[in-house]
Formats: sequence, C-alpha cells, structure tokens
Amino acid sequence: MRTKDWNDWYCFATVAQLASFTRAAERLELPKSSVSVAVSRLEKRAGVRLLERSTRRLRLTAEGEQLLMAIAPLFTRLDDIADHLHAGDDRLRGVLRIAAPYEFGTQQLADVICDVLASHPELDIHVDVSARRIDPIADGYDIVFVVTADALPDSSQVARQVFSVERGLYASPALLAARSPLDHPAGLAQWPLVASPNETHWQFRDAQGTPYALPLAPRLRTQNAALRLRAAIEGLGVAMVATSFCEQEVRRGELVRLLPAWPTEPLVVYALLPARRLMPARTRHFLDRLAAFLHLGR
Repeated sequence: MRTKDWNDWYCFATVAQLASFTRAAERLELPKSSVSVAVSRLEKRAGVRLLERSTRRLRLTAEGEQLLMAIAPLFTRLDDIADHLHAGDDRLRGVLRIAAPYEFGTQQLADVICDVLASHPELDIHVDVSARRIDPIADGYDIVFVVTADALPDSSQVARQVFSVERGLYASPALLAARSPLDHPAGLAQWPLVASPNETHWQFRDAQGTPYALPLAPRLRTQNAALRLRAAIEGLGVAMVATSFCEQEVRRGELVRLLPAWPTEPLVVYALLPARRLMPARTRHFLDRLAAFLHLGR
C-alpha cells in the first residue's frame, strides 16, 4: 500500500468506529460525499475492499478489521495530543457531544451546559436525549450519562460515578385513604404500581440493613419520570422517583412518601467515556464544572 494521504486513513478509521458515514461526516465536519470518496480512494490504493456497504448496514471486511486494529490506536493517540496542545490555554474549542436521559439532561445538565457555553465562545455542545444504553465510541459521543440502580456491565469504556440520587416511594393522599396502612414493602404487592420499563423489582433495606426485594407487576411502565410522577399524583399507583424530583408536589400535599423507614437503592449517575489515554480538555472541564455544580446544589 503506497499512500501517504493520512486524511483518507483517518476518514476510514472514523467511519469504521462509528459504523456510519453520516455520523463520521458529522464528527469530521465534512460533507458525507467527501468522506465516502476518501474511503473509496483508500480502498483503490490499497487494492482491497475495506467496508461492505448496503442501505441498511455497514460492515468491515476482514482486511478492514485488520487495518482498523492497526491504525485506530495511532489516531486515538494523535487526537489526544491535539486535544492537549492548548492544555495551558483557558479557551476550549471544537464540539463536545453528550448523550443523557431526559430528566437528567433538563434538571442537572442544563445550567452547566449554558454556563460552559457562555464562558467558552469557541466551544459547541451537541446534546442528544435518549433512554437507551449508548456506546460512546460506536455512537460517536464524548460523554454518555447513564442513570441506573444496577451495576454497570464490564466493558472497555471508562465509567466515572458522578453522583447518586436518593429515591422514595410516593402516592397520592386519595390512594392512601382507600388502602390499609402500610408497614412493610411486601404489602405493596396488593397496590397498583408505576415503574420504569427495565425494573423487575424494587430493592429495600430495613433499619438493620436486611434486604427485601419486591417483584413488580406495574399498571404503568414508562421511562419518563415526569409521567410516572403524574400517574402517582392522579392516584393511579405508587411510584418510585427521586426525592428531589417531587419536592414541590410533597410540599403542596399532592404526594405522600411511603415506608420512609425502608430506604430504597439510590440511582447512580455515571459518565461513560471512550477509553482514551488522555481526556480531552473540553470533556475534563465539563465534568469538573458539573461536579462543582452538583456539589453546590446539595
């Protein structure tokens, strides 16, 4: 292979890692046609096909996989060096790509995003809201925020715990008035419940730390915490939500907390990052500002 057009190599590596010409073009800030031409030019000079293209999917050939394994660490290292060229410079540049669940994005990230943008006019931030689990490398993000009560699966990603969120059980006064007093989570098996789609049980602990798991068969399942909260206010079921998310409704008497002596497992917010040797300055600064904001807000 006799070519020194490293831009073509970089285009190929980006397309292969993101599994998309469209996402690669957005990441490289190039027209999609230019990225396609660059990959085709590299294939022609190499004399082998590196990618199998179709209208539905993009797949690496065996030669493409071998080439990506060889060059991806080199370009990652070059990206790291480029990101740190201005490490002593307060100016942040480029595009920071973030994915986050809706509630976390609107409640915790909004103020930090606006603050960082106001302080760094040469920086752009792109935020996508998604309830699904996202791979920061395959999907082309710098930071992916995950909110979960479960342990994260092992992966090549870097997971940084941002903070934890206390949760509680809440119901409307009307629903409480229509039911017998509740003193143990087991009694909830006879109550209407509202839960998120991935919850199979709610985990509790008594004053001695003894765990109790309540299997769930909820009337309503939704990823949207605001909808779960609304259903609880309307008396349609007991919902488990973050205590900070329903403070106003509790003060107004629209919701009552149940079983406060049985604390539930908190939600933990993680920041998933691509496994890079060096963290880009814009990523590091954003996480530092977020940590400061969350600390002051407590």
